[in-house]
Amino acid sequence: MTQSAARASSALPAAIRRPIPRLARAGAALHTFVARGHLWGVAAVTAATALLQGAFEVQQYHRFRLGAYDLVIFDQAIRNYAHGHPPVSMFKNVHDAAQVAPDYTQPFSILGDHFSPILALLAPLYWIWNNPQVLLLAQAVLFALAVPSVWAFSRRALLRIAPPRSAAVGAYLVSATFGLCWPLQEATQAGFHEVAFFVPLSALMIERYQARKLGHAVACAVALLFVKEDMGYVVAAFGLLLLVTRRINGDPLDRAERRRYRIIGACLGAGGVAFAMAVLHLWIPAFGGRVGFYWYYGQLGPDMLGALKTVVTDPGTAYQVATQPEVKINTLYFLFWPYLYLSLASPLCLLAVPLLAERLFSDKPEHWTLDQHYNAFLAAILIMAAVDGLIRVVRGLSRVRPLRRLGSMPRFGLLVGARPWAAVAWPALILLFAVVITHTFPIRSVVNADQWTADSLTTAEAAATAVIPSGVCVEADDDIATHLSSRDQVILLDQVPRGCPWVVLQTAEPSYPLNDILSAVRRGDWLRENGYQLVFDQAKVYVYHQGPASITQSHGTAASIEKLGQENGNSG
Repeated sequence: MTQSAARASSALPAAIRRPIPRLARAGAALHTFVARGHLWGVAAVTAATALLQGAFEVQQYHRFRLGAYDLVIFDQAIRNYAHGHPPVSMFKNVHDAAQVAPDYTQPFSILGDHFSPILALLAPLYWIWNNPQVLLLAQAVLFALAVPSVWAFSRRALLRIAPPRSAAVGAYLVSATFGLCWPLQEATQAGFHEVAFFVPLSALMIERYQARKLGHAVACAVALLFVKEDMGYVVAAFGLLLLVTRRINGDPLDRAERRRYRIIGACLGAGGVAFAMAVLHLWIPAFGGRVGFYWYYGQLGPDMLGALKTVVTDPGTAYQVATQPEVKINTLYFLFWPYLYLSLASPLCLLAVPLLAERLFSDKPEHWTLDQHYNAFLAAILIMAAVDGLIRVVRGLSRVRPLRRLGSMPRFGLLVGARPWAAVAWPALILLFAVVITHTFPIRSVVNADQWTADSLTTAEAAATAVIPSGVCVEADDDIATHLSSRDQVILLDQVPRGCPWVVLQTAEPSYPLNDILSAVRRGDWLRENGYQLVFDQAKVYVYHQGPASITQSHGTAASIEKLGQENGNSG
């Protein structure tokens, strides 16, 4: 640049000169994909992940394999959001009455169940398609939106031990592994849950942290607070991570950066815990929920302080609770071994501690197993921690003096080039593990042509839903209820008669909460004995109807239906 050009440039007003670097920083992430020719590659992996998860969701839905808990609850609540009403779920209001505070007289909102206001973002989807499947497809897309963050994080990390081409290949393999990982498969099979938002936000938070964009990472952490009430502890763990951070991606923080990380880390640590406690003790009761309804830690103490006291003063008991029964260890094994336990070598694993602790110390069996959505909260954290752990292990081994001397020998020269080799070999190995594991998990049905055709039970269940008219109150089998939620006032068929004029049940296989066929048979006998007429019978699927004349003779059920309609007038 000539001196005159330089003087002309310096004479520009600051307001004109400043936006240029700001725009460059704002487009840095996009530049990573576009300038290096990876935009379409990353988009392809993202689309493949969304297609795989979405296809599995749709297949399970049309085969009547997605239960009403919790899909119908979210469907009714978010549909109310879409119509400008509070997120009341008739399903939740009827079947979880014990959760509601005694003096609460309003219809029970899901905001009194869990603090998940972020779900309101999905309400506009119901303006396009009024169907529970819209939530399933949205979850598939949200899971897939974590792929670009996983790719960018992995490539940036692998560049520390490999040239750009090898790092990019390794990043693609890691991203494909994430899209296929079994925690996402199990979350998909479980229907829709708040974890749909946690997965992309947690991945973006970690990637932005690695990119040293602290403001972006903090924004993601704050957004996590609106996913669920216990996310405050994850945010606190992220604050702890900032407190202990000395280097990021191998580069040390300067003194000013370290001070800023400490201050923000302390604020997130204290603020996350305070926010979680405030939601539990102030927000949840304000919307009619009981404070201790979800306290599953009675083995440690009656409340949070009691549990913490037990963990500190009696670690033996805490260890026994966390490791018994053996299924808890089995779940930990499946979470860590597919990445060869490298997640444990990274400080990013701190983010998984509160999520694992609230499950291992719990006395609720659903928290311990593989076949629930809870493992998906760890999906992005553990695979990104494993990539970081790989870099730390490989670079650490390269500094060991005996290994360096061994690598200098011609016979063991492979050790000298092991670092770029590991950037592709390890991701290829974990992708192989993910493919092999898939054969033991339900998502394999996506590539099975027979699973896309209806069997006799599925055909009968679909025909039964066609018999029931729109706009009526119906007590439905857990799997069938999801197909009626968009057009009827659906509540779950259980042992307690609710007085709805329409009832659909099946005795072909056990179904929650009638967990044995005999209970379902007895329920059908009760219906016939109390004035219900059998109007559909196919493949052990039955539809019963009670006309207006006989409703008034059956334990005051007409009044109970009217009460349900008044209390849940906004439930869609």
